Amino acid sequence: MIKPSRVNHHGKLDIAFEPRRGYTRMPHVYQQPPLKASRELYEGKDPTATVYIMESSGGMVAGDRNDITVKLAPDSQARLVQQSALKIYPSHTGDTCFLTIDVELGERSRLEWMPEVLIPFEDAKFQVDTTLRIAGDATVIWGEIVAPGREKRGEIFAYQSFRSNFKILVENELLAFDTLHFSPRDVPFASIGVLEEAMYVGSIWLVSPKADDIDVRALQETLRVEKGLKAGITRLEGNAIHCRWLAVDQWTMQEEMKRLYAQLASMV
Repeated sequence: MIKPSRVNHHGKLDIAFEPRRGYTRMPHVYQQPPLKASRELYEGKDPTATVYIMESSGGMVAGDRNDITVKLAPDSQARLVQQSALKIYPSHTGDTCFLTIDVELGERSRLEWMPEVLIPFEDAKFQVDTTLRIAGDATVIWGEIVAPGREKRGEIFAYQSFRSNFKILVENELLAFDTLHFSPRDVPFASIGVLEEAMYVGSIWLVSPKADDIDVRALQETLRVEKGLKAGITRLEGNAIHCRWLAVDQWTMQEEMKRLYAQLASMV
């Protein structure tokens, strides 16, 4: 008997936020499995809507695709949290998994996104394309963490390829374009000028009209830098700040990222 071929997943999540009666609400949600979104959650009288994003299949397999679209109406405030790490399974067919994230922020809106770790398994092939379109007076804090694989199982840079294309446009003008492209079988990551001894890569992006008021040098001095953990902060033209980490230990880096993330959030 012929074994039926696997049907690839195509998850879709389309959500929109707008202010209503003093709180940010989520009046529009379209979700196609395996992507799902929780209802809005609130902390006391804080008008920010916190929504959890879930991937119910347990991970992406060769050829799978997930598309996420987020729109914030003027004066909206939202926080998006990934429920768990995103796992990318081996590509036995040679096909790539794709994740696209398109975000649009209206005037005076604010979005916080601090995802969990992205873990490409052995032989995985993955590409994520993220585009943030931001009004000039809007605020966004965005994070990304990439693991080398399932470290506890000895899968260190055993995936086939990983690519991240990240774009920020403010008032339709390109502010930043950051790309990470890792092909462990083609480039030795331990070489000088690549990752050297590091295994984890983390980034936080801040775009805000208040970013110019932040003392980047003072912020740099608060960073925890030690053997196995490196970090640097850059001010970008156009009210933006970028911080990147390289680390040998996930938890040390993640805790430091959470600390700086909370500090930046309190400043803008």
